[in-house]
Amino acid sequence: MVLDPIPCPTCNGTDVVQPSKKVQPSKKTIAIQKQPSRNTITPEKLTDVMFRAEQTDAKITRSETLEVGRVFLFTNSVGPANQPIEAALVLIQNLVAERLRAEGFTVLEVPRGLELAEAIAWINQRAVQGDVALSIQTDAFFNPDARGASAFYIVGNRERQQQAQRLLQQLVRDVAGLANRGARPDTETALGYLTFTRQVRIPSIVLTVGFKTSPSDRALILRNPQEVAQGIVNGLAVWSRALSALARVYSPVNVSVNGLVNDQQGIIVNGNAYIPVNSIAQLKVNLAKIPNARRINYRNTTYIRAIDLRGADVFVGWIPTARTVVLGTAPRLALDKIEQIIGRGYLSRKALKALLKKVNPQVLEQFPEIVELYLEEAAIEGVNPDIAFAQALLETNFFRFSGNIQPSQNNFGALRSVGGLEAASFPSARLGVRAHIQQLKTYASLEPLAQEVVTPRFRFVIRGSAPRVRLLSGRYSADPMYGERILAIVRQLYQSAGLL
Repeated sequence: MVLDPIPCPTCNGTDVVQPSKKVQPSKKTIAIQKQPSRNTITPEKLTDVMFRAEQTDAKITRSETLEVGRVFLFTNSVGPANQPIEAALVLIQNLVAERLRAEGFTVLEVPRGLELAEAIAWINQRAVQGDVALSIQTDAFFNPDARGASAFYIVGNRERQQQAQRLLQQLVRDVAGLANRGARPDTETALGYLTFTRQVRIPSIVLTVGFKTSPSDRALILRNPQEVAQGIVNGLAVWSRALSALARVYSPVNVSVNGLVNDQQGIIVNGNAYIPVNSIAQLKVNLAKIPNARRINYRNTTYIRAIDLRGADVFVGWIPTARTVVLGTAPRLALDKIEQIIGRGYLSRKALKALLKKVNPQVLEQFPEIVELYLEEAAIEGVNPDIAFAQALLETNFFRFSGNIQPSQNNFGALRSVGGLEAASFPSARLGVRAHIQQLKTYASLEPLAQEVVTPRFRFVIRGSAPRVRLLSGRYSADPMYGERILAIVRQLYQSAGLL
């Protein structure tokens, strides 16, 4: 699984563990600020965001080198008399948004149903320098012979005129049979101006993809929404990248490769660490193993997203005090060992407590022996404590208990009562942990429990039905991704400890 990217230095709620090696600057490399006696490596945030990020990244089908940017999209209603055209415009906007996101852009779609003034206000509240806005519309005229696409820009803006021309040229190139009516100032419209091009506070263009009153244009729009969308995507990408490259300045970070600080720095983009591709040569990374790794081009340098390097067996961490991304070749732990519920664990008490101190230090005040309880109870039943602890982190939201279960219930595994309608409660933290461990063993093994049964629904479980974590999906939880969510946290813990 691809996890959430390395956070920016101001991000909170990240994990901190001891690095496997100290980072030693070489005489041939640049110096970084003095390290504290207790070096720490901070990996990604361990939250549900990483699962959403993974699902989004899974849609990427190819690796691109591009400037990241933000694009606002707006499609105005064309009225009930033209419902097929309106539906086609909505589909075109959806396709444009989907494909731009796959290219690495951030797309903000104006909510449907807003009036023009409300849409402009919505954009202006969110827009920043380097963003662009596009309104996708159709034109109309009493003469059905009028046809073709136009791009309208604010009068007197030579730069915007050129951008409109490029956008329009790309559209008509990709849509066979669509006439080019040219890039035109908004003074050539019926009202003599366009509110969208004048009141939106970032560079904006109104693109008309044809005349809804023209039989030929109407047919093109209804029959070829894919081609229309792709033409818009190609034109928008060129426009947005150009503005983004000029407007955006990204924060630099140091890069440590196998213990040595590189003389080339990385950058932080939207909370993600990106590393110059040529700075990782000494890792001998096989980039063919990560064809979907996100790349960007910034100031004539190609960068690769650091977290994606884990797919090529690279250890990735973060030292906040030195603003340094740590990269290194890490020993591999067999994947089949990760997923087996019955077996030994690999994380120490110290590593698990370091995690809790970083993500939720209050838990050690409320449950001061929670780590020891999981290690002890898991050892008694032969359950992998790493898996059990990761599942507890998932079910309790890192022991914040933000769901229906309260801390006083000592229920760390989302266990249900005998009736199955309410969450179970336990008189002590130890018994709550024991019940959780027993429930896992019940699913994973046919072996008898070593201690008296305290898990409420023991007799309702098919023994040995889920020896591996992925098999808990649809059994322990109805969530089809449940096992993957647990494994994501397990891998996160192992990677931060340098085991993967």
